[in-house]
Amino acid sequence: MMPPVNRNTALLLDIDGTLLDMAPSPERVVVPHTLIRALERIALDLSGALAFVSGRSLASIDRLFAPFRPAAIGAHGAEIRGATGRVVRARPIPPRVRALFAQLAASTPGLLLEDKAVGLALHYRAAPQAWPMLKTAIEKNAGLFADEDIHVQFGKAVIDARPFGVDKGTAVQRLARQQPFAGRAILFGGDDTTDLDVFRVLPGLGGQGFSVGRRFPGAVHVFPSPRQVRQWLIGLAHAGRSR
Repeated sequence: MMPPVNRNTALLLDIDGTLLDMAPSPERVVVPHTLIRALERIALDLSGALAFVSGRSLASIDRLFAPFRPAAIGAHGAEIRGATGRVVRARPIPPRVRALFAQLAASTPGLLLEDKAVGLALHYRAAPQAWPMLKTAIEKNAGLFADEDIHVQFGKAVIDARPFGVDKGTAVQRLARQQPFAGRAILFGGDDTTDLDVFRVLPGLGGQGFSVGRRFPGAVHVFPSPRQVRQWLIGLAHAGRSR
């Protein structure tokens, strides 16, 4: 059962697969205007305590949801923007790791490399046949990733690389200490393996989480799809207007 959302809530939301339906490539997702308007209204009702928690870069997030520009965690925690607009970034991906991912992306038509400077995402949704090759290459280069202090994680048709120690959970812990999030009851929604890092830290923050499409450990509610999440948010926005 979903916990109530009130003026003491801090709402943290993953984007792809949680708010938005998955697409063949990150650039082809559809952001309904009704969703942006609902998020703007909810953020106002929560005095700004709404943030995105995404694998996308902050620049990509802002392009998608313009003109809405709330606090956000980008690149799986490698970028953190507080409510004041101040941004903290992790160190860039080392050249050797970037070169390896670029080589893999060029090896098979349909592979797409998303370079976020502080993180890399190699998408193979349009080339699923490349998965065995990619998995073998990642395992073969485990020593390189260890030497460069890089963590590699597999998600939904994507391979992510980011500095070791950087993840969504750690970033949420940092954001939760800032105003207007500090002291609020955190409610987080996610759908992918990278979101498990947030579910892991929620108990220590006194927070709760919901998942989308499948049940995650610690999730108090499961939405069947992003469409139902959007409907819930639009309902919250309308309820806020009536108060």
